[in-house]
Parts: sequence; C-alpha cells; structure tokens
Amino acid sequence: MRSRSFNQFSACLMLFSVGILAVGCQTTRRPMAMKSADSSSMIVQVSDDKRSLMWSGQNTAKDKATRDSGFVTKSSDNSIASLQMHAELALVGHLPKAASENARSILRADFKNVRALKTLIKAALLEKNHFEAQTFSETALILAPQDAEIYSLQGLVQLQLNRPLYARALWKKSLSLDPLHIPTLMNLGVLMFQHGHSATAGAHFDKVLAVVPQHLDAQVGRALVLSAQGNADSAVALLDSILKKTGENALVLENLALIARDRLKDYPRANAYVERSLALGKSDRRVFETAVGMKQELRRLMSAQSKPLNDESLRELAASGAEQSGSVTDAAARDASQSASSELSAMEESLK
Repeated sequence: MRSRSFNQFSACLMLFSVGILAVGCQTTRRPMAMKSADSSSMIVQVSDDKRSLMWSGQNTAKDKATRDSGFVTKSSDNSIASLQMHAELALVGHLPKAASENARSILRADFKNVRALKTLIKAALLEKNHFEAQTFSETALILAPQDAEIYSLQGLVQLQLNRPLYARALWKKSLSLDPLHIPTLMNLGVLMFQHGHSATAGAHFDKVLAVVPQHLDAQVGRALVLSAQGNADSAVALLDSILKKTGENALVLENLALIARDRLKDYPRANAYVERSLALGKSDRRVFETAVGMKQELRRLMSAQSKPLNDESLRELAASGAEQSGSVTDAAARDASQSASSELSAMEESLK
C-alpha cells in the first residue's frame, strides 16, 4: 500500500522530480517553475511521477504548433536570456523538443552555459532518453562541480535506470551542497517512503514545508506518511483541509480514495472521493482512467461486503491468509537490505 499509494503523487517526482519525477516525487504532475530556497532564481522542477509523462502522444503536434507560432526560436530577440526563458517555458509546458532547440541555440553561442545544459538534461529526462541525460550531466559537472541541481538531476537519471541506490547517493551529495534544495528533498522523501522508511520520508517533507508551506506534494506526502504510520484518520483530515484551501484536486482526491479503501476499508467513502474525481472531467487521461478502474473495483468490494460468507468466500479468505504467510521471507529481505546499505555507504564515500 505504501508504494502503491505514494506512486500516485511522487516524483515532482521528481525534478524530480526535475522532480524533474513524481518525483518527484518528484511528485508532481506537469513540470513547474518555482523559486529557489533563497529566492535568487527560478527552478524548473521536472517530476519523475508518471502523471508528468503521460502526454508523449501529444508532444509532436504541440511542438509543431509552438514552432509555427514562433515560440521556439523565431523571436525577434535572440539573446541568450530570451532563449533561456523560452526554453524554461517550454519545459513547463511539457515541450521537451522546443526546450532542447532553444538550449542548443544557447550552447552554439556559449558552449559553457551550464543553465542551458541543465535544460537539455531535463528535456532528455522527460523523453526518457537516459543516456543523453547522463552525458549532458557529466559535461555540466565538469563546468560546475559544486552545483547541487546537477547531482539532483543525475539522481533522476539513475532512478529511471532502476538504480535507486545510486540515485540516493547522488541526492545525498546534492543535499550536502544545498540542504534546502526542494526537488532533491522531495525526490529523496518519495524514495524513502517507497522503501518503507516513513519517518525519514516525513522528515524530508517537513523540511520542504518549512521552506514552502503550501507545497502541495509535500503536504500530500506528509498525509501519506501519517496513513502509513497507522494514523489514517489524521491523514484524511489533513487531505480534507487541503481540499478546502485548493478546491477539488485530482491528486488529493485520488489519495483520499486510496486511504479510505485500503486503510479504513470504507468503500462507500472511497467511492464518493472517486465520484468527485470523475466530476473534474477528462483533462488528465491517467487520472480519469485510474478513477474509472477504482470505481469498478469499489463496486466489486461493496458487493462482496454486503454478501454473507459462503463456502467460496471462506476459500478466498483462506487463500488470502496463505498469501500473507509469505511474510516469512522478510528476514531474507532485511539481509539483502543490509547488504545494499553497505554498498550504498561505499558509494556515498566515493562521492564525497
């Protein structure tokens, strides 16, 4: 449940992400622009959350329309500052090709421009081009070896390559350079939650909220931590309070439905949240499909809940109990985790 619930929002991913994730954790729908912790600059955060990456089928048409309108490089002012602004707006609009074109134009004029290289990394992450993102990040680190954001982006590359230990080590390095780097805190919080470290995840979300009190993904993350720690009622109360401030929000409603279904076993209540999510319309295909699927499952659960137990139901319960007996493998999993921790410690030392 922890992993399943939290995957619904993580990882402005990530950035995660970006968050760029989702993911951002990083996590967490479209890429978004936000101020840095010291308010000195803007950060385009790209999430590793799948909901940020669901529009790949629409990108070609959007990119063409953008270029035709002169958004990419047809501006009369081709200064580096203008190109960078267009590149970052393209990322926020989920137009990685347009962002890349502008960033490459900058690099043709200034091949040491680290900001343009970061844009190329983020665009490559959005397009799941891991090796290109890695190449750009290595080049950027040569030019700016103490830049926390570059290490954060490298961590997202490793996460997309299914190397969570490397991702965690890189995010630790990022935070050693900038302890208040919001995308990194979110990404690391999501990763810790997904691997069962709720208290550690909650500490990262709290740090984000100390800097940005209205950070939606961090608020949802804090609620999911409460739920995972056995305080489902408190989690629901927190998410309901968020809805009162933000209005109907698909991310919050989806997690409320999951908590009501999986933690509280209150299927009618979960169904009510799903209905409210569906009432928001089909603007987000993934949200709509998830809500439809959950509604069908809740119908089945409510139907089964209203029926008396018969022989078939008892057999299903027995089979469920047999599955739970598989928890005897937890000791082996802990041994593997300890081995992984040793490997991680070695990697972290090499990054210092």
